Amino acid sequence: MKNLFSPSFVSIRDLSEEDIPSVLNYWFHSPPGFIESMGVDLDKMPKESEMEQSIRAKLIENASQPVSKLNVVVIVYNKLPVGFHTINPLTEGESGIFHAHIWDPNYRKRGIALYSYPKACRIFMSRFNLSRILFKTPVQNIGAIRVKEKLGIRYIGEEIIGFGIIKEGTKAKVFELTRDEIENKWSTI
Repeated sequence: MKNLFSPSFVSIRDLSEEDIPSVLNYWFHSPPGFIESMGVDLDKMPKESEMEQSIRAKLIENASQPVSKLNVVVIVYNKLPVGFHTINPLTEGESGIFHAHIWDPNYRKRGIALYSYPKACRIFMSRFNLSRILFKTPVQNIGAIRVKEKLGIRYIGEEIIGFGIIKEGTKAKVFELTRDEIENKWSTI
């Protein structure tokens, strides 16, 4: 599919209250099989109301901080929120695992991630003083693997994962990005 946008229109911002319905719609109302195709175990998912409460609590707590400590940012294309990036789990001062989700299906497979990944990685790297970011992508998620390859994110092997809402025993390709690599590889993005 052809890119239908200008890369300069891609930006990143913190999650806000207005984004909650889109996040919930993505996780709980996507077409049957879509979420599972990414390696998600539906039995590990919280209830929709629990996720909503958790997000709201996170936003309230973050509002009381002198600087943002949100581990989720929204992908914006031409002023329209289209998806989000998270870093979870994470150990502040060390590393975290990066995730990407385009909630608006009209913006999938358009190349937006080639611009949102670097912007979100910079934010997370700075916000949490990380020395590296890991990407543990289920092998069936070919599009996400291609994004990492196109961006030149270093492949470091495969492993079996099952953290968070990922199905236990999921085979994943693992990529790593250091602070130096972000500064050197993506200086123009």
